[in-house]
Amino acid sequence: MVATDADCRMGVQWLSSVVSYFEANNLVMISSPVTYFQEKSLFELMQTLEFAYLIGIGASFIGNKRASTCNGANLAYRKDVFYEVGGFAGIDNLASGDDELLLQKVALRYPGRIGFLKKREAIVYTHAKPNLRSFLNQRRRWASKSVHYKDGKIVALAVSIWLFNVSLLANAGLAFLNIFYFKIFLLQFFLKFVFEFAYLFPITSFLKRQALMVLLLLLIPVHVVYFVYIGLIGNTRKYEWKGRLVR
Repeated sequence: MVATDADCRMGVQWLSSVVSYFEANNLVMISSPVTYFQEKSLFELMQTLEFAYLIGIGASFIGNKRASTCNGANLAYRKDVFYEVGGFAGIDNLASGDDELLLQKVALRYPGRIGFLKKREAIVYTHAKPNLRSFLNQRRRWASKSVHYKDGKIVALAVSIWLFNVSLLANAGLAFLNIFYFKIFLLQFFLKFVFEFAYLFPITSFLKRQALMVLLLLLIPVHVVYFVYIGLIGNTRKYEWKGRLVR
């Protein structure tokens, strides 16, 4: 079974590349890259760069045999394995996360037999959100699934990253009171920039979107604020999805 979304686009070799990867490897599930395209604004370009970060995280976890995140817009799995793990049973009432939670169910049964297809022919293209409201609603929806994650180490890592961003934001505020906090803020910002540049450059190179890297300095402060905000309200407030309010 190969899954994508109705608003996505892909190349003519998309399906054949996925099938070939299945045939060449003893896998039961394959996650493949997704990216934004046809951006119409700076806001959408920044989303493309930030989304590359998320896709990279999913690929990294799968590569390290700790499959936990993926994107349902480009996901393939064996039909017999889908039924073996109970399909979407237990997660079919969620507005978001059925793809990742299915991945985690399969990973428990078949550790090491999930692959990430790093091949340009396998890329699926979709569109970024056109405005801040739709973007925040999307990210609230994505954040809402985190309470259902079973891997405590993954949750701990996510919380640690969130706390780092909280401390960076706090030190930025305290910098107005004491130069010491300003120095700590500069150190944290520098470390975040170096890490994210080193992390994102090979991903954007794979996507042939290296030009997006010039936006990193602009993206980082925006990302800190929104990441902390989403972490606070992701599981506490309603959000809009497909024309309806979801708790």
